[in-house]
Amino acid sequence: MRIKVLLDNTALDGFVSVHGFSLIVEADEKILFDVGPNDLFLDNARRLTEDLSDIEYVVLSHGHWDHGNGLLHLSGKELLLHPDCFITRYRKRNNTPVGLSKSKEELSKNYKIKESKHPYQISENMVFLGEIPRNNDFESQVSPFLLPDGSPDFVPDDSAIAITMDKGLVVISGCAHAGICNTVDYAQKVCKCNEVYAVLGGFHLKEIDELTSKTIDYLHSKNIKFLGPTHCTSFKVRDEFAKHFNVLELAAGTVLEL
Repeated sequence: MRIKVLLDNTALDGFVSVHGFSLIVEADEKILFDVGPNDLFLDNARRLTEDLSDIEYVVLSHGHWDHGNGLLHLSGKELLLHPDCFITRYRKRNNTPVGLSKSKEELSKNYKIKESKHPYQISENMVFLGEIPRNNDFESQVSPFLLPDGSPDFVPDDSAIAITMDKGLVVISGCAHAGICNTVDYAQKVCKCNEVYAVLGGFHLKEIDELTSKTIDYLHSKNIKFLGPTHCTSFKVRDEFAKHFNVLELAAGTVLEL
């Protein structure tokens, strides 16, 4: 299995960083997972000698601009996402929009859109998780986002992909607004796999607090071989993870073999 990081908040020499996220994931199917906020994912793909012509699926983790506005710069693919990716949403602290800049109708001109709240089998070993249940009592308890009526937006469209390997399960999140622990739990249930080999992507953890502590305890209980926190995981949280886990250093331009 190979992962190529096209966009992240940090970048290797020769690549461009941006507040956003995008990966190429190659297992028994090759997909593009998120596309960042603009066309920079294409520039970094070219630096990795990828033209994306052999990719059928674009999978969107959730409907936020920093993961999905790059969709404007691609076409001719199947776009797999949760139907709530298209809702209007705002940031609570300043009421700025954080949703996608284009509607479903507009994106339908360039993509074949597949919406699913339920797990969707992309290939024999790769699944889009759909809507992730919020089952534990410490994740997804508050939200920094609002819906147009002023109620909290808990990002119900937040999803992830899971790949079953001989070594165990690989779970890849975009931002884990559902909670990375809830995400791993659901991936195990959907894939009927107890062993988790690696968890990668945005964990949406900012502080060394009770939430981060409980997340560390939970991930310890899973005996995970590798963690790869990116994008919306603060550097101090990444440093804290590194005290407890084998942490992969991921940035735009990284090519990872698992």
